[in-house]
Amino acid sequence: MDSIEGTDGNVEMKHLVTFLEVARSMSFTRAADELGYVQSSVTSHIKTLESDLGAELFERLGRRIVLTAAGEELRGHARRMVNYADEVREAVLQAGGDQREVRGTLHIAAPESLCAYRLPAVLRALQDRYPLLRVVFRPAGRTALLAALKDGGVDVGFLLERNVAAPMTTAELMAEEPLLLVARPGHPLAERKRVHSGQLAGETLLVIEKGCAQREMIDAELKEAEVDPVLMEFVSVEAIKKCAAAGLGVALLPASTVHDEAARGELQILPWTRAPHLGVYMITHKSRRQTRALSDLAALARDLWGEEPDPAASTI
Repeated sequence: MDSIEGTDGNVEMKHLVTFLEVARSMSFTRAADELGYVQSSVTSHIKTLESDLGAELFERLGRRIVLTAAGEELRGHARRMVNYADEVREAVLQAGGDQREVRGTLHIAAPESLCAYRLPAVLRALQDRYPLLRVVFRPAGRTALLAALKDGGVDVGFLLERNVAAPMTTAELMAEEPLLLVARPGHPLAERKRVHSGQLAGETLLVIEKGCAQREMIDAELKEAEVDPVLMEFVSVEAIKKCAAAGLGVALLPASTVHDEAARGELQILPWTRAPHLGVYMITHKSRRQTRALSDLAALARDLWGEEPDPAASTI
């Protein structure tokens, strides 16, 4: 499947792929870099697509571009067409028995902590299994990720949550992620045999910004313990770790993000009496066909994450 019927002829699938990339990045230059084209080719693809469909898809507002109403309408249809074309190719190649010939594009999104610490090894293993499969991988929080799944901009997402119950999605629990309190080595709380949540009252607590399950969990815990410590908010896990290691306060972080620092002695895991955890969920749209690549992605994640050491096991 390389084309669909337009008003003046066939709409090329490669033009739809280009359109989707421009619509995602809202930049002809970034789309060209992502797709490996020169910018003039991207411009040509969009002009040809507009001619074939008989409608303008983008308009300029000053120095930026935005989708027209026609472009907004096309985006969902184009994503479904491109996904279907990829599924057809994969199904044919599966029937031929050669998974290393599977092509197409797999769009994956996840929050920063999963992007940086859990998914790289999984994506490398997927690339080894499907060397011709193009993976587009980008960070996204809960709201943006679920919206992208809904409109077809993302094929599969991963979230760190207590549970996932979003309309039109299927969520599979892939792993458990403990949440740990950490501080610089020698911190007064590290000298205690047990640390209760009430003992955080006099501390500066380094936390991620609002809008994620990790923050919701610690807010609920502090409320239950009836303590109101000073909160220092961050948008980056790396920034939280650096500030904790520098002695700015006590941090709450997913276990997978602090394993290396704890092993090197840069951070110390506190013997917290609470043992909260979140689930790592793989999420797809309910209407998304379960291709072999998606099935293998799930299997690789389960296998690799099931083997990870617990950084707190020898500390607490």
